[in-house]
Amino acid sequence: MPTAAYRFVNTEPLAAALNMAIDEAILTHYLQGRVPPTLRTFRWTQTAITLGRFQNVEREIEQERCQQQSVALVRRPTGGRAVYHRDEFTYSLVIGKRENVPSGVVAAYAYLAQGLQVALQQLGIASELSEEHVSRNPSAACFASSTQADLTASGFKIIGSAQVWKDDALLQQGSLPLDDRSSEFFSFLRFPTEAARAEALALYQTKTTPLHTFVPNVTREQVAEAFVTGFGDALHTRFVQEELSQSEWNMAQQLVEEKYNNLIWMKERISLI
Repeated sequence: MPTAAYRFVNTEPLAAALNMAIDEAILTHYLQGRVPPTLRTFRWTQTAITLGRFQNVEREIEQERCQQQSVALVRRPTGGRAVYHRDEFTYSLVIGKRENVPSGVVAAYAYLAQGLQVALQQLGIASELSEEHVSRNPSAACFASSTQADLTASGFKIIGSAQVWKDDALLQQGSLPLDDRSSEFFSFLRFPTEAARAEALALYQTKTTPLHTFVPNVTREQVAEAFVTGFGDALHTRFVQEELSQSEWNMAQQLVEEKYNNLIWMKERISLI
């Protein structure tokens, strides 16, 4: 039997800090029992790089070049490495143990990956969970690393996701590149030499590929529809499109001022990857 309807939110293009703050606001409201599990798809008002919660920005990012090229930098509430937000599809999902999501980061990843796999199927792409336990590329880029919870298609990593648990709920954020922007992305990452940059980029490009490699003409709207269908099927529910509440907007704006406008904030007691 399908469960009660979950919520689907598709927000307009927003500033990077506000996008991250909204996801935390949704998580908080869900924990308070004020909103149902929520799938959100979102866009960015400018090119952005999101940093994993504990990434060292000074060591890993060319901040001056980002500023010169008007690339926004913001820290995610989730873990992982840097993600480049240009010509890509971004999603987040807030859900918890009350919906039978298994505890533990890897178990929850594998459970939710079923929704991602159905979504990709809707787009005509067969995917599978990576068999690698941990694969590391010497760069700050999220897609340069893979775990056993990552999805691959024809051997290429296609979706990168990061997760954070708070109490009995989780926030999962993910990115699905539509086009290959790896060369410009790597120009914003810090390397000891240009040769090291070129080597890391070449390795990155052998392990990843964008969605348009498989389905050249698919639109962002079609991807969003596939995600709604995919997670609905996998979680045995239906998603109803709604807007964020005024309370969520208010909390997000407060979080921007208090937290996400800064690249350094206090560490909380949480579990993440």
